Amino acid sequence: MTFDGGGTLGALSLQLLNRLAYQNPKLISETNVFSGNSIGSFTALALASGRSPEETFQFFKDHILPAFSISRPGGPVFNQQLPYSGFIKAIRTFFPRDLRLRDLKKRIVVPAFHLFAPELNRWNPVLFHNFPDSPYLNEKASDVILRSSAAPATQRAYQNYVDGYTVATNTSTASIAFAVGKAKQPLDQIAVLSIGTGEQPTQLRRDTKGWGMVSADNIRPEDMEDLPPNWGVLLDRSPNEPLLPFLQIISGGSSYYESMVSSELLGDQFFRLNPRIPNFSKTDPSVVPALISIANKTNLRPAFHFIEKNWN
Repeated sequence: MTFDGGGTLGALSLQLLNRLAYQNPKLISETNVFSGNSIGSFTALALASGRSPEETFQFFKDHILPAFSISRPGGPVFNQQLPYSGFIKAIRTFFPRDLRLRDLKKRIVVPAFHLFAPELNRWNPVLFHNFPDSPYLNEKASDVILRSSAAPATQRAYQNYVDGYTVATNTSTASIAFAVGKAKQPLDQIAVLSIGTGEQPTQLRRDTKGWGMVSADNIRPEDMEDLPPNWGVLLDRSPNEPLLPFLQIISGGSSYYESMVSSELLGDQFFRLNPRIPNFSKTDPSVVPALISIANKTNLRPAFHFIEKNWN
């Protein structure tokens, strides 16, 4: 089972999970691998450590969301938007300080990006996991979550790692790869339920010819009052256009790609649950009631059927 990243949008996936688990009480206990990125890594490791979906969601609402409620002016365009200390404290409160990946009850896969790997003398994507012979078994669960959640546009790096969305927002194919490569499971014995944080109608329908990361005409100070559109920050945008086009192409495009590849690998043994939502902010807690309402109105009959067929 996999969980996307998405900051406050994690409320959607958590409420969908609660509904699924209520209908299928053995869903969590009969899942072998939990995987997630960013806020999805919190959900994945919480379930893998033995916490219930209800307990996980309640903590998210009571302790993690308040960390998003203080936003600095200027972010995410010009500076760090969110004070990170509240989120760090919340994660360290929920997970025992000495809980390490080797102690988890289930297998996990969590991506992050290491800004400098000394053994390689370069930066490097990392897939933290606790399969046998993993080099990460001694890593603290809280550290792994905080490394995977350090979004460059809104928060600072954590222990020289940044958010796993630079590797994979949707961790479905990584989970399949570990099930095959580490657990030696044939593809026809693998089923993946992938829960997203909402499909948004983000789009760019305008002519992007001549765009740059800042734009070619922004070099001279006298031109700064009339900035042409660019891939870095799109200030002149419609409601469905991305504020940070390049970053949002990476994160949004990755999610679609992962679903496409996972579906090709597993066929009808892969199920993507990701309801359409408006273009909500990933850092605004005020969107949570609307997300919960969408989750409650989502038709889960296809998901229930998929679980009944593939979870024994």
